[in-house]
Amino acid sequence: MHLPGRGAAARFGWPKQAEFPHGQRRTADSLVATLATRAGMLVLPEPERDATLARIRAFLATRPETARGEFTFPMRTGVLRGRRL
Repeated sequence: MHLPGRGAAARFGWPKQAEFPHGQRRTADSLVATLATRAGMLVLPEPERDATLARIRAFLATRPETARGEFTFPMRTGVLRGRRL
C-alpha cells in the first residue's frame, strides 16, 4: 500500500492490519443469488450471465459440502487501522 508523504495523508502513521476469518450460513441457491448481484455479473450480457450462474450452480451440486442444504461459506474480513500523528 502506498501512503503519500505530504498533505493530509501524512498526518497518519503506518496502518495496522488485521484479518478476521468467519463464515456465513448459505445454501447453493442463496449463494448463487448473491453472486448474481455482484458488479462483474451485472455487466455481463444476460445469456452469458445466465450461463455463468448455471455453471456455478452445477459445480455446487457436485460438491458434497454444498450439494444439499446449508453449508458454511468461509469469509474473511480485513481491517486497516490508521493512527493520527
